[in-house]
Amino acid sequence: MDMLDIAINVAENIEKGVKPLIGWEKSDEIVKIGADGTPTKRIDMIAENIAINSIEKYCSAILISEEIGFKKIGNGIPEYVIVLDPIDGTYNALNDIPIYSVSIAMGSLKSKLGNQKKPIDDDSYEDIINNMTINDLEVGVVKNIATGDIYCAKTNEGAYIMENPHREKRKIMVSNTKNLKDASVGVFAYGLTTNTLDFIKDRMVKRIRIFGSAALEMCYVARGALDAFINVNKTTRLCDIAGGYVVLRESGGIITDNDGKPINMGLNVYEKTSLICSNNALHKKFVGIFGNKWMLKPTKFGIISRIDREDAINLVLEVINYLDSKNIKYALEPEICKIINNCKNFNDKCVKCESMDDLNDISHIISIGGDGTVLRASRIINGNEIPIIPINMGTVGFLTEFNKNRVFEAIDKVINGNYEIERRTKCAGLIKHGGYSVNADADSSNYANPQNSQKILPDALNEVVVVTKSPAKMLHFEVYVNGNFVEDVRADGLIISTPTGSTAYSLSAGGPILEPAVDAFVIVPICPFKLFSRPIVVDGNSEIKIKVLKKSTLVVVDGNIEGEAKKGDEIILRKSNSYSYFVKGYNFYNKLRKLSVVGEGNKKGDSD
Repeated sequence: MDMLDIAINVAENIEKGVKPLIGWEKSDEIVKIGADGTPTKRIDMIAENIAINSIEKYCSAILISEEIGFKKIGNGIPEYVIVLDPIDGTYNALNDIPIYSVSIAMGSLKSKLGNQKKPIDDDSYEDIINNMTINDLEVGVVKNIATGDIYCAKTNEGAYIMENPHREKRKIMVSNTKNLKDASVGVFAYGLTTNTLDFIKDRMVKRIRIFGSAALEMCYVARGALDAFINVNKTTRLCDIAGGYVVLRESGGIITDNDGKPINMGLNVYEKTSLICSNNALHKKFVGIFGNKWMLKPTKFGIISRIDREDAINLVLEVINYLDSKNIKYALEPEICKIINNCKNFNDKCVKCESMDDLNDISHIISIGGDGTVLRASRIINGNEIPIIPINMGTVGFLTEFNKNRVFEAIDKVINGNYEIERRTKCAGLIKHGGYSVNADADSSNYANPQNSQKILPDALNEVVVVTKSPAKMLHFEVYVNGNFVEDVRADGLIISTPTGSTAYSLSAGGPILEPAVDAFVIVPICPFKLFSRPIVVDGNSEIKIKVLKKSTLVVVDGNIEGEAKKGDEIILRKSNSYSYFVKGYNFYNKLRKLSVVGEGNKKGDSD
């Protein structure tokens, strides 16, 4: 009998023994504290004893379980290591909620024991097991006790589901969902962190499910019923996930901790980890949302630079020479790639560079320039979870985190994984056209077509500005927040600023400064007719609607004209589903002082 058959038989024996206990009042009694330090219910102990008796019938093995810890089962030299959770979802089982399972994972000990002919003491076996990890497990079986479905997988043989009543094996694979807004996500409920609660509140995904059985939820991801399963607390135990880990791994899933590092837990009941499980397309997005540090080493840098200054391009040359010395791959924005590949312009420093024509293999982007270059980098990234390393070669540099003298220090921090990521909210929007007759004006034919009834705007990292087409002509708006009328505004225009943009145009127009992490937007009138028309800070999850009452307006996103809104049109703005990510450099308040926005610069303790 091979490993997969053993695991299935043990799971089925546990199922038969546990089902009669559902609803029995004594099942819920705490009988001891388990090996992992958590209370053991009577139903857990009975299920584990059934598993031990079953394993003894089929093989000799080293058993790792939350209740018993480490135990040699059977006679002779152990053939396998078995990681067991006899009931994953005990609360559900005790309350007859049909989402609880048996989870088993197995690995061979043959290669670990070599030519050993005689049994050895338990301490020696424990030393051998302690040198193994979850990635040494070759078979995974998770049986949904309530439905009878069996999820199973074997290394390099794919993952399958065996459904009742015919037990036919059907191959399963993770979903191909690419966008967060289309994703269904399972979330671990116990001890929810602030960022998990924010994630639920912000409704960044289509559905959020809380099932209470980690092994089953990983299997749901493996079959594409969920697009991701997340526990960003470091509370996920080895026995909780071992069976589901093998199934999900063999179905093509990506499994890491919340910082994107591969799971490499030792075979030990005390090991715990955070967990992000998803398909490849969504994984970086979830790491970007939940990771406290971007611990992944760079695979390839993208380089974006201003091209109107020779010192900026010379710095690009220094950067690529430095990356070459570190054997790190890179690609350049097409325009600067052409310039640098033309040796004659730069003292015959002949460098042949790769053009950054797509972002598929880019892990980080170096932006060399000022704030405008950073905004361009954010637009080029277009919602991908790629951190920006902003190097200041401009004049102001609110968005730039490093000066040009620190560029190699910044690169080294990223290469060594010793850096923090700051996540920045963006603003998404659209212009909803009012539906004009064909003869209304020369441009109105576009609006007569129902397909052109709205225009989607690119995301704004700084701000969306609604401004007059004609200088010194006052505009007239109505402003609504979450459907509630806020104000009738007569002004030269309106600024809707993100926290990042609060130190840009919004600040010049009299708006407040927001820390980058604040979840809010600022609505700022530009030169309002009414003196009491003041900036308003609204919650970041608000929908802001601006109704144009008179004259045509331009809609400007991060300094680029993106559309025109006419009388009767509505501009709808809300938080984007994606963020921009920055490698953190300057302290925010130090930066404000250095740029003379607040107080005085160069105070004691200031540092870059």
